[in-house]
Amino acid sequence: MVDNAKEVRKQILDCIGCIAAVVTIIAYLVLCVNSVWTFLDPTTFVYKVLLAVKTWAPLVVVGIVGWEFVADKSLVIRIIFYVAIALLVVFMFFPSTWTQVVGFVK
Repeated sequence: MVDNAKEVRKQILDCIGCIAAVVTIIAYLVLCVNSVWTFLDPTTFVYKVLLAVKTWAPLVVVGIVGWEFVADKSLVIRIIFYVAIALLVVFMFFPSTWTQVVGFVK
């Protein structure tokens, strides 16, 4: 039997990464066009979703592409990547954490 689980995983991650990248580009494009010709009210649900996509979609794209890249690397490289992504997520959820970490290091 041939085990092609790695190839299937790479194809799935590639597809998900492509979809995430397209959604990111569309959201940024709509927000840029909206900044010139205002057609979305800032209180609408769609506008709030676009702002959330603007904040989180680049991290999702980088995470998926990075996950695909480190999938066949050594365990140490994968752990470093996963820790880096986890730290980014923590700092995005809690922005004041960065100033506390910098203050602790000084």
